[in-house]
Amino acid sequence: MNPESKTGTATNYVKKPAKGATKEAVAGYLFAAPAIIGFLVLTLYPMLASLFYSFHKITVMSGGQVMEWIGLDNFRYIFSNPSSEFKKSITVTLIYAFINVALVIAFCLLVALLLNRKFLGRNMLRAVFFLPSVIPMLATTIVWQMLLQNQAKGGLVNWLLLQLGIAPLDFLTDPVRIFETLFIMSLWTCGGTIVVFIATLQDVPGELLEAIEMDGGNAWHKFQKVTYPTIKPVLFFQLIMCMMTSIQIYTQSVVLSRNGAPDRMTYFINVMIYDHSFVQVGMRGLASAEAWVVFLITLVITVILFYFQGALKKDDSMGKRKRVR
Repeated sequence: MNPESKTGTATNYVKKPAKGATKEAVAGYLFAAPAIIGFLVLTLYPMLASLFYSFHKITVMSGGQVMEWIGLDNFRYIFSNPSSEFKKSITVTLIYAFINVALVIAFCLLVALLLNRKFLGRNMLRAVFFLPSVIPMLATTIVWQMLLQNQAKGGLVNWLLLQLGIAPLDFLTDPVRIFETLFIMSLWTCGGTIVVFIATLQDVPGELLEAIEMDGGNAWHKFQKVTYPTIKPVLFFQLIMCMMTSIQIYTQSVVLSRNGAPDRMTYFINVMIYDHSFVQVGMRGLASAEAWVVFLITLVITVILFYFQGALKKDDSMGKRKRVR
């Protein structure tokens, strides 16, 4: 048979896209349009605008704002100027973030493992742990401030300590105790992560757990050999999300303290960026530069976490198979 006839015959079998498929694709784009437009207008445009502002000195006047191109001066100010508070602010933020992530992940996983067992009142305890996460963070922080403030202002906790003959504690003015308060508040509101872990634990194969138990394994062997490999992807995802929310802490600091008191220990990076953007005059360009530096630091931390988790490591299993052959 002539090769050309084969080619011609094959081309005859090429199907053109049906009209129904085109309409379905158009409908899909229309449904996705709100999310795409929202991303372009509310995320991408502000990011590009802040990048543009980071190279300018912005002065706000009655008739508007005046921008003066200064190149990399804002970035030089962040890292080299002694009056810059960026280093202390980002250090305090990262210390809080890493400790908070470790506490939240460990606490949520432990509670989820306990609440995954069958016992009387389990559903009620699940609701008790989940409900605080539904309350807005602003309302939660105000309630905690009312509970922990000094006894002169009517703080309930210090009043109870006085009734027990214990000296009152400075929860909101002591540099160490205010961090302890923030960590406890974070654990109080992490019910969503607990629910996610409980749902993930439902997918752990029961037959494998029974097999380990029949072989004489204990609870640690079950967790190490079966539970952890099953929940590892969700655990890693929650770790990333918790890291992001911890770096972006803002409401708790603003409500519990003023200007990062005591001693700027709660002057977290988002508080400083907001302060430079909307409170202090002529520092919007600097705030944009600070925001981009924080973005790059967060990106580096995320890439490192992905690397150690194994997601960015090159899978050379196919190469090994080829070498074996």
